Amino acid sequence: MKVHDIVKWESIDHLEKTTPIPDWVYDAPAAKNYGVVRRMPIMNGMVPIGLRGSTREQRFGTFIHQSHIVEVMTPVDLVDRIEGYANEIHLPPLKKIKEAFEQFNLRWGPTGSVGFELATAIPVTTERSDLDLCIYMDAIDRELLAEAGKFLETLGRRIDVQVELASVGAFLLNDFLKHEKSGFVLRTPFGPQLCTTVENQIRLLVNH
Repeated sequence: MKVHDIVKWESIDHLEKTTPIPDWVYDAPAAKNYGVVRRMPIMNGMVPIGLRGSTREQRFGTFIHQSHIVEVMTPVDLVDRIEGYANEIHLPPLKKIKEAFEQFNLRWGPTGSVGFELATAIPVTTERSDLDLCIYMDAIDRELLAEAGKFLETLGRRIDVQVELASVGAFLLNDFLKHEKSGFVLRTPFGPQLCTTVENQIRLLVNH
């Protein structure tokens, strides 16, 4: 299981209870059986997850043991569900992205509220919801990322893209394209790091 994956469990009683669970969790359809894996190490089988309620303020981070997880849905898995998505606001750009990213030969998937909605069929988006995406790469390909960025700008709406670099971490596409040489933020399981690239390789910026 990796960050952005959506996990399902049978009973809310299986959630780790070291931290008191907010009352809203028990009344939120989106939180009773589903959570999104957070960017933290999985230790002793405890998977860090985030729960969501009906408002932006209702977010709660907790853990569930992997033995209680009955289904894992990755963002890449959700691409196959786009054609059957009934949301008239978010479906058109998703279809365009799917077609373009297939031509780019990119591994990707929807995340955020749209990804959650695709995975669970629980309505959590609004007209103002951002469209969040994740692109998966084994190594940085700046030309390909620049091409993807230019395409996304043609869609005329806010799209937040994280690039997940295998075994390293993730960075925001726009941050990388604008600040590749001066310094962009790499999100890792152990916290953010300021980085640049040298010949498409990540280099940490260290204060001397």
